[in-house]
Amino acid sequence: TQEVLERLAGSCAEYLVHAADVEGKCAGMDEALLAFLARHSPIPVTYAGGARSLDDLRLAQELTGGKVDVTIGSALDIFGGKGVTYAECLDWNRNSAGD
Repeated sequence: TQEVLERLAGSCAEYLVHAADVEGKCAGMDEALLAFLARHSPIPVTYAGGARSLDDLRLAQELTGGKVDVTIGSALDIFGGKGVTYAECLDWNRNSAGD
C-alpha cells in the first residue's frame, strides 16, 4: 500500500521490488504494479520480474514516466536467455539516459 511505502522509506534509500508472480517467466511485467510504484513510492524503485525485451524497458518507461528502473534477468543472453543481449541493454541505457 501507499502507506507501507511511505513508512518504510525512512529506513532505506531505494526499493528493490521483485514481482514474484512474473519473476523468471519472461512473459511480461506486472504493469499495474509498475504504475502503482511510480505513483506512490517516495524513494527510487528498481523493479524485477517478467521483463524480456527492449520493448519492455520502453513500456516501463512509458508507464512510470521514468520513475521506476527495471531489471532484465532470465531473458538476458549472459544468463542463458534469448530475449535480449547485454550489449543491447547497455546501448538502450546509454541512449535513454536523461529521458
